[in-house]
Amino acid sequence: MDKKITRAFINPNKCVLGVETGPQSIVVREVIGERRTQKVLDIQVRVPERKPAIEQIIDVFVKNLKILHIDVISDRIIVRGELEVKAIYVADLPNQPVHAMEVKNYKFSQEVDVPGARRGMDADASVSVEFVDYNVSEFTRAFKYKNFEHMCQPECEDDYEDECELAVEDCEPECEPECEPECAPVSACATRDFSVSVVLSITAKVMADREVIIGYMPPAPMPMPMPMPMPTPILPINEAPAPKPAPKPAAPKPKLPPKPKG
Repeated sequence: MDKKITRAFINPNKCVLGVETGPQSIVVREVIGERRTQKVLDIQVRVPERKPAIEQIIDVFVKNLKILHIDVISDRIIVRGELEVKAIYVADLPNQPVHAMEVKNYKFSQEVDVPGARRGMDADASVSVEFVDYNVSEFTRAFKYKNFEHMCQPECEDDYEDECELAVEDCEPECEPECEPECAPVSACATRDFSVSVVLSITAKVMADREVIIGYMPPAPMPMPMPMPMPTPILPINEAPAPKPAPKPAAPKPKLPPKPKG
């Protein structure tokens, strides 16, 4: 048969693995265990001196979040990574320009309990950001902007004057009173310090390789042999069975001679 005609009878959609080539062994990766946990970070941030102080924080977010190392120990997976925090804010300057600052290469680590994990197994992990928020001192204008509070106090209360005097003494040089009466600097100070709270969601899993054989059909069990029936003898037509031979007569017992008298 021609070679081209032979190819025409081959079905390309038919899987021949294990049929024509015999049983094949492949290695599959099996998940031994998987767990999810949270990591809470409290990051203290300070605006460098080369940048102006903060009048109002516009936004704070996390970027360049990545995992650096994954280590497997007994029943635990240690995940280590890093992230960057970026803040966009209005500067405490007359024209109020918008500035930005970053905290780079902030390291974090977290242990994830995974029963069945053993040293030397392969592991994988993923991380995502669930929550980001910032906090500033209540004696700053950034705090007032965040909480939608009035910048100026209508009147100074008696128990408020002591706090005002302390705040004026601790106020930064760039703090300029904008409100009346004299206690206004308590709510009119710029700031360079704030904190960022970040909640990370970390999922880790440990895996192991397992060999699987495909295309192998185990032989079917042999059926139990049925007992063969005894063959029935077939007699010829119109032929009676042979008569049984007559029994032989029993042999007579020998007579013993009489015993002599006397």
